[in-house]
Amino acid sequence: MIAGFSTGIAISIFVSILTFFAVYSLILTSQKSQIFNFSAIAEVAMGRFGFHMLNFMLFIQSAGSVISYFILVADTIPILLGLYFPQYPMLADRQLVTILVAVFIIFPLNLFRSIGALARWSAFSVLLLPVMIITVLIRAPAYSREHDAPMMQVGKDPVAAMGIMSFAFVCSQVAHSNYLSQKNQSLNSWKMSSFLSTLLSWSISISFAAIGYLSFGKDVSSNIFSNFPVDDNVINVGRLALGVSMVLTVPMAFYPARESIQKTIGFETADRQPTPMQHYSVTVILFSIFLIFGVQIRSLGKVYSVVGGIASSFLAYIIPGFAYLAVFHPNWLSFLNKRYQIIAQTQFEPLTGLPLNKISAKPTWWLDIASIILITFGIIVMSFTAYRALI
Repeated sequence: MIAGFSTGIAISIFVSILTFFAVYSLILTSQKSQIFNFSAIAEVAMGRFGFHMLNFMLFIQSAGSVISYFILVADTIPILLGLYFPQYPMLADRQLVTILVAVFIIFPLNLFRSIGALARWSAFSVLLLPVMIITVLIRAPAYSREHDAPMMQVGKDPVAAMGIMSFAFVCSQVAHSNYLSQKNQSLNSWKMSSFLSTLLSWSISISFAAIGYLSFGKDVSSNIFSNFPVDDNVINVGRLALGVSMVLTVPMAFYPARESIQKTIGFETADRQPTPMQHYSVTVILFSIFLIFGVQIRSLGKVYSVVGGIASSFLAYIIPGFAYLAVFHPNWLSFLNKRYQIIAQTQFEPLTGLPLNKISAKPTWWLDIASIILITFGIIVMSFTAYRALI
């Protein structure tokens, strides 16, 4: 029990509110600067350091996601194969089965250059989510009497819980693509869509968390399916859905990780694409590294807390907060670097080809406060997580 039930709900509400402020202020900043690219916004916020730091954190975020998906594959498929095919004991070997599934099924899906080639598989993996939810809803209440679930007890590590929730809610890196895909690109429309999507995400995640905690109490695991006995046939349907979903979801996180590495080492630039040799070399090396970590690490919660506390905090809170202040109140940051004085004198001009709104983007007092809270909260969670990871 990392946060505790009541504390966890409070933290989740706070994190979801910060997420809403972050994605809304990020698009407001883009409206003002007419820069609708996350990397470019990071450069406005922190200069070239921000650009390179963003790529690094995107890599950490994506790498953590890939490793966590491998852990979930290892927690589901070998269990099912070992249960239903006991005559073949090798099929219950966690590492062997995970490696075989990764090499012969997952790896070929990562060879494409564009993630668009996997659109149908991605849609299919999303359709498996209701199956997981329904199986848990059906069977979880049956185990609630066997576990103690105190309501008001504070968990052992609330800061780690903040990192995990940051990992779950972070979406700043896709805010621009989502905004540009909207037919109505007014700020009011974006505010409403951001609010509704954040509310929906929070509702789904807190429902799963509440069901898991109320059913298994202090014994609940970071992977809710790990709490159920392996011979529960209804739950095994959900386990199968989770395993298949993770197999199809690995590429969704692998592609951004590979792209960030290719950009960092210069294989991919604005006017140059990686050669086939470069593309396949980076793919093989990265996939092998992620797979090694995936089969060796068993603690899903540890991956979530470390990656969430470091990478997700930077992406979800620090960059949006700094970007807002850099564009709307650069004088507030002039003590950090003289470049903010230059930004203060800059008149942002519309860029040809970008969708423009007639609404003028203006700062508000509540976003001023929110941006400072975003930066402060992000730095605190990031610092505590880094410290705990090193000791």
